[in-house]
Amino acid sequence: MREKSELNSQANHPTNVAEKIDLNFANIKLEELSLDEVKMIIYEQQVKQNELEKIKTKYFNIYDYAPVGYLILSEKGLIVESNLTAANMIGLSRQILIKERLSQYIFKEDRNIYHKHRKQLFKTMKSQECELRMIKTDGTTFWGQLKATVEMEGQVPFCRLVLSDISKRKKIEAQLQQNMKDLLASQRIAHLGTWRMNVITGKIVWSEELYKIFGFDTTKPPPAYEEHLKLFVPESWEKLSMAMEEIMATGRSYELELETIKRDGSKGWAWIRGEAEKNQKGKIVSLWGIAQDISEHKQNEEQLLYLSNHDHLTGLHNRRYYERKLKCLDSKENLPLSVIMFDVNGLKLVNDSFGHDLGDVLIKKTADTIKKVCRKNDLVARIGGDEFVLVLPKTSLDESKKIANHIKKITSKEIVSNIALSISYGCDTKEMSSQLISAVCANAENVMYKHKLNERLSIRSKTIELIMNSLFDKSQAEKQHSNKVSQICFAIASKMQLDEETVKKLRAVGLIHDIGKIGINERILNKTDSLTNSERIDIERHSEIGWRLLSSTNEFSELAQLVIDHHEKMDGSGYPNGLKGKAIQLESRILAIAEAYDAMTSKKSYRKELSKEEAIKELKKCSGTHFDAEIVNVFVEQVLAEHEEF
Repeated sequence: MREKSELNSQANHPTNVAEKIDLNFANIKLEELSLDEVKMIIYEQQVKQNELEKIKTKYFNIYDYAPVGYLILSEKGLIVESNLTAANMIGLSRQILIKERLSQYIFKEDRNIYHKHRKQLFKTMKSQECELRMIKTDGTTFWGQLKATVEMEGQVPFCRLVLSDISKRKKIEAQLQQNMKDLLASQRIAHLGTWRMNVITGKIVWSEELYKIFGFDTTKPPPAYEEHLKLFVPESWEKLSMAMEEIMATGRSYELELETIKRDGSKGWAWIRGEAEKNQKGKIVSLWGIAQDISEHKQNEEQLLYLSNHDHLTGLHNRRYYERKLKCLDSKENLPLSVIMFDVNGLKLVNDSFGHDLGDVLIKKTADTIKKVCRKNDLVARIGGDEFVLVLPKTSLDESKKIANHIKKITSKEIVSNIALSISYGCDTKEMSSQLISAVCANAENVMYKHKLNERLSIRSKTIELIMNSLFDKSQAEKQHSNKVSQICFAIASKMQLDEETVKKLRAVGLIHDIGKIGINERILNKTDSLTNSERIDIERHSEIGWRLLSSTNEFSELAQLVIDHHEKMDGSGYPNGLKGKAIQLESRILAIAEAYDAMTSKKSYRKELSKEEAIKELKKCSGTHFDAEIVNVFVEQVLAEHEEF
């Protein structure tokens, strides 16, 4: 104000005109400066606005194209805002996605996870995190990780959510989990566990399978190294201790088969491999390795070794072991060295008659008897189906004979299904080193066969008698049938005036013609209704079985052919060989008629018996086709006429 009054004062004086002109100029300049300043300010503001726009654009680009999705949700779960990445993850435009519920893009089975965490988020106002499966609009799924926080806008809470696609990570995790499952399964199947020991701290870590191998509780730590001695038998622990000392000193790995002791005290076997782990300086810092339960393998190995040296039926040593062991026993120190050969009498006949099961019982009884008499250093072995050998070190010939007789006496007292056990033996002794043990064994075997030949007839005759008694025990009807057929055969042969020897033969064959039925199931023999086709085939086998039994004995071998032919027919339609006419022996033709007549007139459980007249009619009807016509005439007109009991 002061300056302005001074200027006004000066203006009133003509002397100050020049000063006035200068003042106007100055004012103009001031105005120009003020305008420039405004322009500058405006310019600066424009520059700042442009920068802000650039920053804003940059921010939104970062926001939209971030590798993760950003979402803002209302408390009710509606999408309020979304970046472009989140929209692309779900497969929608951002405009459509907004105001949608996020839950509808979550896999149905995982929505409860989402709802649980969202509820917890707004309840505690603390951040939440979860992993779940999400669904795209095209129906495909991906794994998403949701990280959520709560923010307030005035009094209204809303959720800021970061959505990450973790499908690759989950796939890797799933693969790792599967690999771990496969590894554990492989360890379980292979009975293989892993272990690790820190040599500095002494801490030991076991895998789950290793706990199982030693029978320990998986929830408890494994025993300390000092306690490991309780897991092995002393000999195995000594081997392991030496291996551990060596690996610590040299770093060289080891492999051992060790006998183990489980927690419950039971024993087993384990294959163990250990290796050393070194640090960068080459110092051993830990030991690790694997242990495999090979108990079953060792048992199988022992079983195979046992079977390779033992007879599976009797448990005695087999021929393979006997031949190897005999070489060891064949020494000067064991002289005199005696050999006894044994053979079970009538075994083939028993097998054919009563089956191999009973024959096996006889063999086992023989083996048990010989074992009872054996001394600790004696060698006993089964070297054939019915042959045994006993090798006696430092035993004279007289002593060996006493032992053999004692065994024979004991076995004769053994009764198996009414069959008395019988053996033959032969023995010889090596008294000098110059003798060959093979010659001694051969001589003992020859002596045994001589004894066997002398005893064979009586043994087999007794066995045949026993077979017939056993058959009659199985079926009383068979006994009656055999006796009746024998009587009819005798009567026919007598009327035909055959020689005395043939008559005797026919009487005998009538008694034993069905001996082969001993090999037929008792159920079939006593069946009350008609036979099936397969059962009839079994029955028809009896003639062949009878032939095998009888042909093995000298005493009954003549009757064997008569038995096998007694179901042959004149027209060739019979069995088992389809013989025809005179090719069938006379005795068999007689036997066929006697057998057929008694079968027709005997009462059967599955049919009514025929009268004598009906049976005669049937015989005549089949005369010439099934039966010999001449013999039928003799039987009907002469035998039946005189024998009313038939």
